[in-house]
Amino acid sequence: MAPADAVPKRIREADIVGFGSGIYWMNFHPELIQLIQNLPDITGRAAFIFATSGLPETPINRYTRRLKKLLESKGFRVMGTYTCRGLDTWGPFGVIGGVSKYHPNAQDLDLAIEFAKNLKLSV
Repeated sequence: MAPADAVPKRIREADIVGFGSGIYWMNFHPELIQLIQNLPDITGRAAFIFATSGLPETPINRYTRRLKKLLESKGFRVMGTYTCRGLDTWGPFGVIGGVSKYHPNAQDLDLAIEFAKNLKLSV
């Protein structure tokens, strides 16, 4: 669902809530960050993180770690994170037709399904 549709009541009623987006300048979409910042305390609710990005996450600037800390500050129990490559046409990448052109692909989706199955077992 879009961030605008994610009202606190719907989030509180869910068994587990996924938060994710494509990655923009090594960050999650600003609307997603704003949604989480504006949430009331949701202590104990299970959550997971997902993202696609043209380049791999670097150890120096771990955007998933920042989102995890933000979710935990709202009381969420973050159960896991799934990331994979996705088409990136930002700046110079657009000139060459983008990077990670064929992602997410079937293998990425198989890994996402396995991630979801493991989440289901842990909730």
